[in-house]
Amino acid sequence: MSVAKKHVLGFSPNGGKFFALVDENGILRVWDTEHNTLKQEFTPNLQESGGCKALTWVTVAASRPKKIRKSLPPGTLIPEKLYIALGTTKGLVVLYSLASGNIERTLGDDSHNGPITSIAYDNNGHLYTVGTDCRALVWSLAEERRIGEWSVGPEKPLNITYLPKSRTLAIASRQIKIYDVDTKELVETCTGHSGEVNSIASFTYQNNVEYVLTTAKMERIISFWKVNKKGRNKASTCTLLMEDVAHSLACEVRDDGQLRVASVTRNGNIHIYLLNVESLSSEKYIKPKVTLQIASDGADTVEPILAVAAHFVYDEQRAHEILFGYGTRSLVTFEKYTPNYSEKLNVIVRTDPKKLYAKKKRSDQSGTQEALKTKIPIVSKTEVEYNSALPISKKKVQNDVPMEARLESLTIEASKLPDGKLQSQSKTQLLMQALHSQDQTMLKAVLDAKDRETIKLTLERLPLEYISPLLNELSTMLQGKAVNVRCALLWLKSLVMTRMSVLMSEDKEELRDKLGICLGIAEHRLHCITEAIQVSGRVQLVINHMKLNANNHLNEDGVLIVDDDQDELNASQITDKNWSDVEDEDINTNLVLDDDDDDNDEDEQMEADDDVAADVEDLAMTQDSSEDDENESDTDASAG
Repeated sequence: MSVAKKHVLGFSPNGGKFFALVDENGILRVWDTEHNTLKQEFTPNLQESGGCKALTWVTVAASRPKKIRKSLPPGTLIPEKLYIALGTTKGLVVLYSLASGNIERTLGDDSHNGPITSIAYDNNGHLYTVGTDCRALVWSLAEERRIGEWSVGPEKPLNITYLPKSRTLAIASRQIKIYDVDTKELVETCTGHSGEVNSIASFTYQNNVEYVLTTAKMERIISFWKVNKKGRNKASTCTLLMEDVAHSLACEVRDDGQLRVASVTRNGNIHIYLLNVESLSSEKYIKPKVTLQIASDGADTVEPILAVAAHFVYDEQRAHEILFGYGTRSLVTFEKYTPNYSEKLNVIVRTDPKKLYAKKKRSDQSGTQEALKTKIPIVSKTEVEYNSALPISKKKVQNDVPMEARLESLTIEASKLPDGKLQSQSKTQLLMQALHSQDQTMLKAVLDAKDRETIKLTLERLPLEYISPLLNELSTMLQGKAVNVRCALLWLKSLVMTRMSVLMSEDKEELRDKLGICLGIAEHRLHCITEAIQVSGRVQLVINHMKLNANNHLNEDGVLIVDDDQDELNASQITDKNWSDVEDEDINTNLVLDDDDDDNDEDEQMEADDDVAADVEDLAMTQDSSEDDENESDTDASAG
């Protein structure tokens, strides 16, 4: 199963009027959610501060002008300026001004010794940051410097949130550690996630009871942790179920005590939960009350549109309204929507932001070109009168579409990829779904493919995060039957050929662990190959010998048939012949038979010679008996 990437984003505290997001290249983009427009785009100086890795919204009181400083009444409210506090890859904390559109402040020089992983604001002029150096730093916005630090190792901290009522800081990696910000001491630990936490949120219930919500990589659950500043290795208070890994959380406690939680999952859906905080229990898993799914309104195909973020906006007229953004990290469209809680799934059909942007761009370009180019009058050629001395045919030209063009327009071509290969040959989506859901039936159906082009095309389009799970599945198949081993070897060979750079970029120890099973099986089979070849050779010899014996039909045509009546007739006929000639003819006949059976082996020739000798002896005995008969007949005649 692949992991979910951490998304750096956040809505402004003034009702979510602005939305900030940092993409994978470290570029900051700010949208106006009310007018659905991209307000600002900022690319940081990578040499000075580095790319953006974490953000939080900050409100700072604006300084009063010197001329009117004395004339202001004591109770006059000073306007606040909206900033975005950014944590960079070089460990610096900078303040980005939404009014000026650039960085106005950089907090101190004593920063982290590595990238900042998360940042939080306490709404009282202090920032809290954690980084890869396993330290937590406290920053003062008024003094623009660091005022405190403590160690939070040995696990690398990934997310933090500030709890105002208990004045504690929740720092999450695999465990959730609660630190007192005044004493810098660890007061509570919570254990339950098997992966690293990639999103965190918090809320305060009645009687100042505080909860922390977390979701981790490779987990499809949301865990609740009750903070009371005591206990070690505490279990979660409640668990919410999701259909996929979440990368963003939002929560809100209403005046009537109802808790609303929203999670944006990796597959682009939004789960909304309606809970009663007083009835939370760790024994029961809670499913979402409703799921929002966004789809495009294409005429040919219906494609899903990924949700980016969600935020609860309190409105007295629309109590259950939710603000969400959908699209990509560079093109986001925002909308307020009231879910229908009577249905488990709400499908929202909208236009893809990419299509809207392309349509707007084409209209702008066409408008600019029409404004700049010279207008040419449009004249119909059929209505033009030509003045010529030659007679002009008055037949109307028929612009009928020929039948060939109509038939060509009806042909349906298979959709092809840019490299010319058919889309149907790729099984990337099925393989991703099988690896994610651990469905062995679907996985076996995909891996049974033996077409090398299909395997190569599937692996070329497979995302990088699915390479490691696929390698584990292939290692398991290598330990099975011969059929599975053949399929696994085909996939493993193609995987190594197409993704060698990805495998070599991993850590040596991790790569050795992944390929250790494959190497062990190969060494075991090579160790036994000598004995296997010997056994195979002996079995083959036995089979060939049995086939040879089955094909040999010895002396089928040379069988001697004895007929008594025929022998007597032959004896009377042979008496008048020369016995030497008869013997020569028999020998010649046997030699001819021997020449016809040249394909027989030496044993068959010896048996044929024995048969010839026996025939000669029979003929000699027959001759002697005939001579005795003749002598007896002569003796009787003389006596008579």
